[in-house]
Amino acid sequence: MTPSRSAASLPWVQILAISVNHGTTAYMDLMIKTLLDVDQTPVDLLVLDNDADDLSTLDWAVERGVTVRQSGYRVRTGGVTTHGEILRRAILDNPAPDIYLLLDADCFFLHAGTVATMADELAADPNLFAVQARQADERGTDLEQPFAPWTREIEERVRELPDGQWWAPTRYPVTLGDRVHPFCTVLRNTPAVRRSVELIGLSPAMTQCEHGGRWWDTLGLFTQVMRTHGLDWHYSTRKVGHFGNVSWTTEWSQEKADRRDRLRDELD
Repeated sequence: MTPSRSAASLPWVQILAISVNHGTTAYMDLMIKTLLDVDQTPVDLLVLDNDADDLSTLDWAVERGVTVRQSGYRVRTGGVTTHGEILRRAILDNPAPDIYLLLDADCFFLHAGTVATMADELAADPNLFAVQARQADERGTDLEQPFAPWTREIEERVRELPDGQWWAPTRYPVTLGDRVHPFCTVLRNTPAVRRSVELIGLSPAMTQCEHGGRWWDTLGLFTQVMRTHGLDWHYSTRKVGHFGNVSWTTEWSQEKADRRDRLRDELD
């Protein structure tokens, strides 16, 4: 991961990058550093924070023009995913950009001009609504796996009133559906995209059926709606590093934090 002095630029395209900080400030610090100093594509970056304890480590980024503001959501939400809700609100509140760049806090850029290349790939194909980077580790090794559906069993209970009786639990299988992953994705700002964001949203969604439903992660149902418009997404030729799952699982947390800190030290 070597900073470059010559990154591609798209002066005629306005790109708004949006990232959610969900108790992941140290990872966000690295992501911003690599976006500004390694990738170097001109973008406006909006960081929406879910009530983190300390954001002072991002003061340097604010001084360089990054906008950091509170999202209105908390870090602890009882297991409910708020990422899609926050992205939805940010897109609807910012209608002007040509392209939205959705970034996970725990991604990091490996090469100059990655975002510019992704934007070019999106512009080159009118049948695409999005282009997603390929997930990689810090050595550039491809981590992207072909989509493979898997099935889980859901158990749920319903009650009609807040103080009413719970119905007996219902169980049914749901199969994971494919989607464009928002870890590092450029999204074309079109009326179809904005209307779908407004009405459908970007949050996880699930259908319930007697013989099995389908479950889509963040941007999953939105991806299917865009296909009803004859629009799809594809992978970029460029790779972006991604630690993955740092905000909701402790698996390999220390190992990931050590790798993160080594990368940050290399940039200083």
